[in-house]
Amino acid sequence: MSIITAAICLYLLSILLIHIRCSRTFPLTRQLSDFSTFTVPFNVPAYALSKVPLQPIVPQRFFPELSVLSDNWETIRDEALALYQMGHIKAKDDLPASSFYKNGRWVSFYLKVYDSDIPSARELAPKTLALIEQVPNMNLALFAVLMPGKKLNDHHDPFAFTLRYSLGLSTPNSDECGIQIDQEDYKWKDGESVLFDETYLHNAYNDTDTPRLILMTDIDRPLKWAWLQKLYHHFGRFFNSLFVIDNVDENQTGLGNKLGQGVLAYQTFLKGLKRKNRTAYQIGKWAVILLVLYGLARLVS
Repeated sequence: MSIITAAICLYLLSILLIHIRCSRTFPLTRQLSDFSTFTVPFNVPAYALSKVPLQPIVPQRFFPELSVLSDNWETIRDEALALYQMGHIKAKDDLPASSFYKNGRWVSFYLKVYDSDIPSARELAPKTLALIEQVPNMNLALFAVLMPGKKLNDHHDPFAFTLRYSLGLSTPNSDECGIQIDQEDYKWKDGESVLFDETYLHNAYNDTDTPRLILMTDIDRPLKWAWLQKLYHHFGRFFNSLFVIDNVDENQTGLGNKLGQGVLAYQTFLKGLKRKNRTAYQIGKWAVILLVLYGLARLVS
């Protein structure tokens, strides 16, 4: 019983921490079941030992190595535009980003996922890949397009051991196209970039008639304890390898994507249930959450 109590207390403290550190948060009922709540205990050491400020937008002076990308943004842009025109920047079947792809609002082309091999990236984007590989500790990179008139709703990315660097390539260059990170509202411009902590609540919007094309990357958050940073790195490499996917060859996909089809089917079922019977949806959702907490408590005991 004490273990269950401890698990519940940890769960409630995680929600409290999110609400304390963020100026803008989900409503409590949404945050209770959001995945970002359950990863807070995993993230606390990254926050506590971070060498960079704990704020939504991080000064890029801490990462001078990123200048190789901003200095060569036109080369990257030209390669990305060629891929977009050929139809290679498109919706994927990778589970973590599955909700982004709905209604054709967001499309992508993966360039790097830790040390996983992505043949289409090597073949179709060699100049960009060569530049990315000059940046130490950059582990994930992709071209991402937000379509005209579309929006990515508020979300927390779950893990704090990386920071997100995004570089505008071909954007509307308009105040009607940007990304809101906590209370910061950044407007996309060609050749300009932003580095931010993706565990803050954020959303992206494009209220123009022009697609927004950016280079989106993740780089390791520098920590005061090198061994902990290595531990996070190995976890990130393992976790992301489960969802790696090729941009052209649909047969090359990670184990997590294959197993995740059941998760997607479950999510689709829940959404349908929510539309038909909200009470049954709430009962079912909380039954699953309590079952998971109980299972974790039994596992620890």
